Amino acid sequence: MPMDDWKFWASTALVALDVAFRLVVAFRVIVRRCPVSVTLSWLLVLLFLPFVSGVLYLLVGEPRLGSRRAAAYERATRRIEEQAVLHWTRAGLTWTAEEYPYTALSRLATATSGMPALRGNDVELLGTGAVVLRRLVQDIDAAIHHVHLLYYIWQPGGTAEEVAEALIRAAGRGVECRVLVDAVGSKKFLRSETRRRMTEAGVRVVEALPVSPWRMLLARADLRNHRKIAVIDASVAYCGSQNLTDESFKFRRRKKTGPWIDATVRLRGPAVQALQTVFVRDWLMERDRDLRPIEAYFPPPSATEISTSGSPVHVVPSGPGPQAEAIHQAMLGMLLAAREEIILTTPYFVPDEATKAVLINAALRGVEVTLVLPDVLDAHLVAAASRAHYEDLLMAGIRIVHHEEGLLHAKTATIDRSVAMLGSANFDVRSFWLNFEATLFVYDEVFASQLRFMQQHYANEGSPVTLAAWKRRRLGAKVRDNLAQLLSPLL
Repeated sequence: MPMDDWKFWASTALVALDVAFRLVVAFRVIVRRCPVSVTLSWLLVLLFLPFVSGVLYLLVGEPRLGSRRAAAYERATRRIEEQAVLHWTRAGLTWTAEEYPYTALSRLATATSGMPALRGNDVELLGTGAVVLRRLVQDIDAAIHHVHLLYYIWQPGGTAEEVAEALIRAAGRGVECRVLVDAVGSKKFLRSETRRRMTEAGVRVVEALPVSPWRMLLARADLRNHRKIAVIDASVAYCGSQNLTDESFKFRRRKKTGPWIDATVRLRGPAVQALQTVFVRDWLMERDRDLRPIEAYFPPPSATEISTSGSPVHVVPSGPGPQAEAIHQAMLGMLLAAREEIILTTPYFVPDEATKAVLINAALRGVEVTLVLPDVLDAHLVAAASRAHYEDLLMAGIRIVHHEEGLLHAKTATIDRSVAMLGSANFDVRSFWLNFEATLFVYDEVFASQLRFMQQHYANEGSPVTLAAWKRRRLGAKVRDNLAQLLSPLL
């Protein structure tokens, strides 16, 4: 066969194989019955990106954990939740308030997450940066039984080194210290001298959702453990948006964004055990040994740990597996329950159609809706996709404020000065369906008012976006943002 003929038939066969492969993948996308926006986005990618789109779908198209890890996680979830809920019920720790205006929200969060709201908690709202980490160091130094840390990012250096030193001291006096960090978010830490010193001192350090070329064939590589949780002696816990980082995180490399601004809660009371269940499940997914009997980490709370005037707190975790939509469903329920006011803060705002519709619906029925977002974001594609929604939101009467005093990383929501939401989940598709997240719902007017005051402070440090100015943007900026929006279901 002449060389030219061989090249022609080889290229024809390659194109035919690519078309056939993309048709098979397109069929798979259609039969999965995903949200229409997700299905259409993938079909567009398959249509306009020959040769690479099919492989791209195999890598990131479906939330695959891997069969072994998914089975381990489901077993741990079912076993620990059954034991924990039974324990809380027998001890009279579950919270029910039939006269409370937002009881239906609590029932929804229980149904989707598998865990009930727990009463009698002391909830302390903390700020951001080194101050939070030094409070954590104090609690680690007071630990007598165990310290459990679960974080997406551990940044070597800065105040995080003080946390490492506290763990080394705790391990030296016989305290069980376990650190679970995301393999991608904490890549530098896992390769650092700090990690080596901690391990040598007896601190157990494990990477969550490790990534390798072989694993990418079996599990989706961009499914990440995005939680930020610390539990000390099952009596004190931390949860929020702050990683094990201080004000120096990415500050020099991205000067325009300024310091990252977070919000964290320090908990005492029964809800600490709910966060403990989240840690233990995630630990068992990666390391199915190395734990005492589960009861050792869920001691009966003493009377002094249950405040009669404390706040009801609902720990709602979500992630690939049994609780895939827990935070999303609870958040939608919260927004639908609002009667007078909604205030949201988040760095990454790429709403799905349901979230966007609920926000617009609230504004149209007279609820005062305010979104406080960073003026400059570290992820340009996400920022563009977020801006594509602004005009619809502004036209509905929603107030959008660009915070200008740093990268606002706090993920918070309050409604009617009565219910507060704070945690690790952003208001985007990735947090709602792909990442492992943890969010607190606090059914308490005092705490909700405190969080609202913090939100108003963020808003006062920014500038409002007006509809008239937004409509005057350059055509190129509008096209760029609208193109990014087409990919928003995949971000």
